[in-house]
Amino acid sequence: MTEYKKFNATEKPEFLENKSPSKETLPSASELREKLKDHKILPKRKEVEKAFPTYELWYEYFSNETEPVFDVLTEEYIEKLSDYLTEQIEKYGANTEKPLVILEIGAGNGKLSHFLKQKINEKAPGKAKVIATDSGEWNLKQLFEVEKINHKDALQKYQPDITLFSWMPHKEDLTKDTRKCKNLKEYILIGESDGGCCGDPYETWGRTPWQLAEEGIELESPYEKDGFYRKNHPELRKLQMSRMDNPGQYYHSNTVSFIRK
Repeated sequence: MTEYKKFNATEKPEFLENKSPSKETLPSASELREKLKDHKILPKRKEVEKAFPTYELWYEYFSNETEPVFDVLTEEYIEKLSDYLTEQIEKYGANTEKPLVILEIGAGNGKLSHFLKQKINEKAPGKAKVIATDSGEWNLKQLFEVEKINHKDALQKYQPDITLFSWMPHKEDLTKDTRKCKNLKEYILIGESDGGCCGDPYETWGRTPWQLAEEGIELESPYEKDGFYRKNHPELRKLQMSRMDNPGQYYHSNTVSFIRK
């Protein structure tokens, strides 16, 4: 005969043992803001969300003249972007003998390339070289290794397979020079897209000038003329937090690839 264990209402059932979710306690908002003054760290998204409950605090953080912030780089964003780049490393057949060259132009303080390099080396050891370059025109404080060189010389020197540009200056376009690289397979733009404050609406993003659009005229984009197609990354966009956003409303910044056909 089967023996049944007598039920004891005071005992916690076995399937509930050690199953209660552990709650991570975050520091206070002011403590987190102090922590985020150190731009060498990579915060979690929830830390950033808690640190800046008001627009005034958010604006103050982004307005440091010597260490301006355009996108808040978080663990989650770097993880997801490195996942994508690792996929591209495999797609393009890179290996330890012929690693994929990923060149960041306009790298500023070097933070993006620094943390991407760490993650990519974990996921695809020796299969990629991540190089940070900047013209130095803005005299930004450098936190990580950045080579001082203008974008044309950097493209010529490194002949990249992939280029990155985060927050290209308004009404400037550097993608035309980038597409001239024979080795280039893809370039990735981070920041406000399609008529925002990054790059040129037509030359960079392919938006027909409104005067022509009102007349029903649509121009072929420069990147299409040069044999590239556009790929949006909604999985990355939802992780981005930029200087143009408000606390709790994060949607202005974008990540977009342009891939050679």
